[in-house]
Amino acid sequence: MQSSQLETLHEHAEGALPLEAVALLFGQVMESQVEVASIELMENMANSSTSFEVDPEREYRLLVDAEERGQDLVGIFHSHPALPEPSARDKRNMKVNPVVWLIASKLTGRWECNAFVYEDERVQRVEIVLG
Repeated sequence: MQSSQLETLHEHAEGALPLEAVALLFGQVMESQVEVASIELMENMANSSTSFEVDPEREYRLLVDAEERGQDLVGIFHSHPALPEPSARDKRNMKVNPVVWLIASKLTGRWECNAFVYEDERVQRVEIVLG
């Protein structure tokens, strides 16, 4: 992930406050690393500060477009009003959406972001490598 991409996600989260922000990340999985090629900033259809939903029709169109480019959905970004850790709802959703989950929070006064995957029946934190 490029540092400019992470900045874009944090700016999206800042603009969505006090609601949760959400974005879909597209690219490729290369061995044990995920390469993010494009980010789609999404509207939080739940209009909530503690959960998010995306427009399923827009998500479907984005998935089809990504497939045509040879890309996959590789990550889901969202912001939290609490620590940048998966909530119980996130953990349930991670089981059915096996991609990298980026969770951002401004609880400390500045944006922090952590990445997680669901593997081996548990949530594991993974490193974000900025290029």
